[in-house]
Amino acid sequence: MAKKAVKRSAKKISKRAVKKAVKQTTKKAAKALRTTAKKAVKATAKKSASKRRPWTKEDIRDLKQMARQKTPAPQIARKLKRSEGATRQQAFKLGVSLDSRG
Repeated sequence: MAKKAVKRSAKKISKRAVKKAVKQTTKKAAKALRTTAKKAVKATAKKSASKRRPWTKEDIRDLKQMARQKTPAPQIARKLKRSEGATRQQAFKLGVSLDSRG
């Protein structure tokens, strides 16, 4: 009879310990999630702060000139200090072909 009582009390203690551990782990996880969320918001805010640079006449002239010389699109983008996507979009708007390069 005493053994059963000891086993029951041990089970109760272990259940309490498990509940407590889960609660603490949940608190830590929640704190970690909040921290991660804050960092993500800050990173997003920083990214949105960057503004698009308008295309100057010089940029367009250089783009057309390099396109005529069959310069690869990634190289044109680097020289203009713009992304390859932005460079390709502008070329498309201007009717300049950058296909099959880069």
